[in-house]
Amino acid sequence: MPSCSLSDTELLLLLQNSNHDAFREIYRRYWDKLFYLAAKKLKSPEEAECLVQDVFVDIWQRRQQLNVREALDGYLVVAVKYRIINVMAKRDRARTWQQHTSNTSAPAEWLKYHELKDWLDKTVARLPEKCRIVYQLKSAGYSQKEIARQMQVSEKTVETHISRALKVLRTGFNHLLFMLLFICRF
Repeated sequence: MPSCSLSDTELLLLLQNSNHDAFREIYRRYWDKLFYLAAKKLKSPEEAECLVQDVFVDIWQRRQQLNVREALDGYLVVAVKYRIINVMAKRDRARTWQQHTSNTSAPAEWLKYHELKDWLDKTVARLPEKCRIVYQLKSAGYSQKEIARQMQVSEKTVETHISRALKVLRTGFNHLLFMLLFICRF
């Protein structure tokens, strides 16, 4: 089968039937483009290579459930962009963490910060994926307009995700505060 003459739609149908040649052809067609995009944004060829590999591994693992509604190259680019957003958010969290720990002199302060940060990270991790990504980007200093463009959604959608995330965090923080006050009374 000369897979290079097949359209992306035909390759996707073959991929859903676990056709290795179809997967290899998709990989061959899009690896360079996706790697270039990731390396340009991350400024790290090693991270970019791992990220793109993860996208292709994920596609192979989900091949039978894969539902690509738009063009395959668009789907792959968006998959890479979401992963880039996650990597950049992790970098920002690590940078913030390093700055705080290097500025904190008292171990008790550091421990309080660490516990609160741990609670916040766990709460954010439980948010739905897109809501979490929007919150992390907003926390990293991106504007709603930049987030909307990066995620290819409307600004109203970004605003909705931010509102939802803040509501979950506020509710969780109020619960945490109540528990702390309750514990301190006894």
